[in-house]
Amino acid sequence: MNNAKKKYEEILEKGRKIVDEMDLLEKDDKVKRYLELKEEIDDLYNKKLEAYKDVKFEEYDSCNHKFIYSKIEIDRYEGRSYKSCGCIKCGLNTNALYLRSDWLPYTQQIMHDYLNKKREEKIYIGASSIVDIDVVCDLDLACAIYSKIKEVHPDIDDETAIKYFEIALDNIRNIKVSDERKENRAKRLSLYNGFKKWNKQDVISD
Repeated sequence: MNNAKKKYEEILEKGRKIVDEMDLLEKDDKVKRYLELKEEIDDLYNKKLEAYKDVKFEEYDSCNHKFIYSKIEIDRYEGRSYKSCGCIKCGLNTNALYLRSDWLPYTQQIMHDYLNKKREEKIYIGASSIVDIDVVCDLDLACAIYSKIKEVHPDIDDETAIKYFEIALDNIRNIKVSDERKENRAKRLSLYNGFKKWNKQDVISD
């Protein structure tokens, strides 16, 4: 028998032994219970995803959105700019609507589905004409600043919170600090490791 055929037969034999052993295990009551629980937990996981989606839909519906420009893409050839908006309170980002939902992380898939649903209902969310805060900023940074303000001042009203937000963002952008200080700042704001989008130009693509 040549080597290739021998290896193939060995694989088949190993597969048969594994199947035989699995058949024996399936007759064991503990294994049966494990498989039942595994099926239940898989079902619960899918239900959890759907429930989380409902929670986020309710959160977006109930949020008194405060939008900033979260991304601006400039087409120098056509002379156009394409603007996305994001809410600093709930994190809803209109850019998710224009991306393929099957390529998005689950949280952004939810945003995509929510915005698409609103568009079908003829409710337009986050249009550039209704941006509340005339600021261009990475949405993660904007949400982190707003969240920190709410943490320190839990009873603050929206108008005052926005003023605090604008002051904090101006300070971040105008007061030059070392890379080490920026890393510490990112940690205080609970931003992801290596965050670097501190300036307006960081979210504008030429």
